[in-house]
Amino acid sequence: MLYARRATVAAFLLPTFIIIALINLYPIFYTANLSFTNKNAFHLDNYHYIGTQNYQDVIQQTGGAFIHVLLITTLYVVACVGIYVSLGLITAMALNHPRVKGKGIWSILLILPWAVPTFITALIWKFLYDYNFGPINQFIRVITHNPNAGIGWLDQPVAAFIAVVVVNIWMSYPFFMTISLGALQSIPPELLEAARVDGATGWQRFRFVMLPLLRPALLPATILSTITTFQMFNTVYLITQGGPFTTGNINDPGATEFLIVYMYNRVQNTGNIFINYGHVATVAVLVFAVLLVLMLASLRFTNLTKEVKR
Repeated sequence: MLYARRATVAAFLLPTFIIIALINLYPIFYTANLSFTNKNAFHLDNYHYIGTQNYQDVIQQTGGAFIHVLLITTLYVVACVGIYVSLGLITAMALNHPRVKGKGIWSILLILPWAVPTFITALIWKFLYDYNFGPINQFIRVITHNPNAGIGWLDQPVAAFIAVVVVNIWMSYPFFMTISLGALQSIPPELLEAARVDGATGWQRFRFVMLPLLRPALLPATILSTITTFQMFNTVYLITQGGPFTTGNINDPGATEFLIVYMYNRVQNTGNIFINYGHVATVAVLVFAVLLVLMLASLRFTNLTKEVKR
């Protein structure tokens, strides 16, 4: 009887396992296998295995470009996630205040940046950052009474980095605002009132009562957003294409050439004349390894998958 039951369960799950293997597992193993070959535009059919040569090229022969890209990507992720988690929580606390009127209208207005398609938002912000005609620089010229004033938002490395961080924060903080607002509204008012009666200050009520109750909702969303931000492509590419590029060397990454943009640019680098599939697959495997380590470390640190004992 037990064997028959297990066989029935396995038969029902088999189609799901097959779909997962075809959609998820096969591309992963295919990319990993490709990273050990010299397949490129000149070796599409007659490529052969070259061992770990691609990994050595990526890590060593590119002059540390991949390590540099990994570092600026990490800085980008830390800046974005840290700010929009904090901003989303602050906005949610403001909306949750009993004196705020029209919460429904405010919630709809504040969630719009997250609801608008990302490519539309990216193109709008690219126009806003335009040096000659962008409203941001026009406003700077008005308040400084200087027609030549302005910031090269997309032409200067630091300014471009700040620009893409601002755009990602603009698009992402409403997500955390929504999650934080739902979690805040689930906290029993009696707990906060009891803490206030016991003499707890506003900061103490937030730190010792609200924050522990918000943690189960915020941590999974933060981990998911961290992984998503590591894989950010369309927004950054539409605004800067990974630039500005300060050198003419194709191996030197741009100021906003984060991991996925870097990998894409390596494919497109010379107008598709020479596409090094093995090199790109190697970068993809390294990115996958970084995200896998990040996810496993986050799960271990937060105990999100720990069994709840009853």
